[in-house]
Amino acid sequence: MVENFDEFYEEFYKPQFEWYDTKAINNKKYHRGMKISQISLAAILPVAVTLFPVTSSAFWQNTIIIASVLLIILEALESYLNYQKKWMNYRTTAEGLRREEQMFKTRTKEYEGVENPEKLFIKRVMALTSQENRYWEITTRKAQEA
Repeated sequence: MVENFDEFYEEFYKPQFEWYDTKAINNKKYHRGMKISQISLAAILPVAVTLFPVTSSAFWQNTIIIASVLLIILEALESYLNYQKKWMNYRTTAEGLRREEQMFKTRTKEYEGVENPEKLFIKRVMALTSQENRYWEITTRKAQEA
C-alpha cells in the first residue's frame, strides 16, 4: 500500500485534512452569508412596500423590484449550490479524519493492541476520503442529469 508512513502522513493525510477543513469553513461562510441576506431582504421588503408605496416614485419601485429579484436569486442559488449540505459533508469528513488521527496517536479504540497501527490508519483514512469522493461523484452526476 504505502511503504513510508511518515510520507503518507505528511503528503496525504495532512493536506486532505486541511482541504476538507477549509472547504467546510468556506461553505459554512457562504451558507450563512446567503441565509442572512435572504432573511434580511425578506424582512425589509414588506416594510419597504408599506413605507414607500410603489406608486410614489420610480426610484422606490425599482429598488423594491431589484430587492425582490435578488431575494429569489439568492434562494435559487442556495438551493442549487447546496452550501449547507457541502458544509456538513466536508465537516463530517474532516472530523472523521481528526478523530482517526487522535485514536491512532493515543492507540485507543480500533488501534488498541493492533500489530500494525500505521497500516490500519492508512486503510481507515483512505476509506474516509474515498467515501467522500463517492458522494461527490454521485451528487455531481445527479446535478449533470438535472
